[in-house]
Amino acid sequence: MGLFLTLFKASFKSEAQYRFDFLINILGNILGLLGDFIIVVFILMRFKNINGWLLHEVALMYSVIEFGFGMYRLIGDGFNNFELLILSGKFDTLLIRPAPALVQVMLQKVDLKRLGMVAQALGVGIWGLQRCSFINNSFYFYLPLLLLASVIINMQIGIILAAVAFWTGKNEDIVVLGHYSTRTAAAYPATIYNNIFRHILTFVIPFFSLTYYPLVYYTGRSGNAFYLLAPLFGIIAMTPISYLIWSLGIKRYSSTGT
Repeated sequence: MGLFLTLFKASFKSEAQYRFDFLINILGNILGLLGDFIIVVFILMRFKNINGWLLHEVALMYSVIEFGFGMYRLIGDGFNNFELLILSGKFDTLLIRPAPALVQVMLQKVDLKRLGMVAQALGVGIWGLQRCSFINNSFYFYLPLLLLASVIINMQIGIILAAVAFWTGKNEDIVVLGHYSTRTAAAYPATIYNNIFRHILTFVIPFFSLTYYPLVYYTGRSGNAFYLLAPLFGIIAMTPISYLIWSLGIKRYSSTGT
């Protein structure tokens, strides 16, 4: 925790010294991602719902997945740009330090401009909450846990996709396909996709465990309370997988000698 706070302060001072650029970057993140949701708004203004799901319900799905991704990019941006460490040979220096390489990669940079992503996700979520009739005290207790689970699963997926670079050298394309595209898809109801893709986002990249299944229960579309445990099952499944793939990648890595 001390290392994280030290890095956070250093990153904040570094980026905040150019205050105008810093604020513009945050605003750009807000407007850029908000544009994606506005497209959904326009679609629903025409068709009223997406396979029976209303706009404010889709807004909650969007908010949960985007909050987790925004926090991941805020504190784990080193994984998103991991191929640069491999290609430049700078990963060698992390291996000779006493701290675990996994922690060092995560703390390479605290990307504060991603606060814009987090802010717009929370804004959309608050808007959706105000319009949902199913909200009760249990949901307000459950929601922070759901947001935390979203951060953890986004981080786990980021670690797995970063580790691909140990074998391929570059992983930019697979990050776009495996993280960016799937997270965007998870902001919509699972029922609009075919069974194969639905199963991928449930059992392989478990984003639907964060968005679709909990809200299926809370909106009354299913009485299966086990859907509330879906995020926990996703974390339990992804934890050993992400650790194993990262560990195998470390063993596979050939030092550049730098």
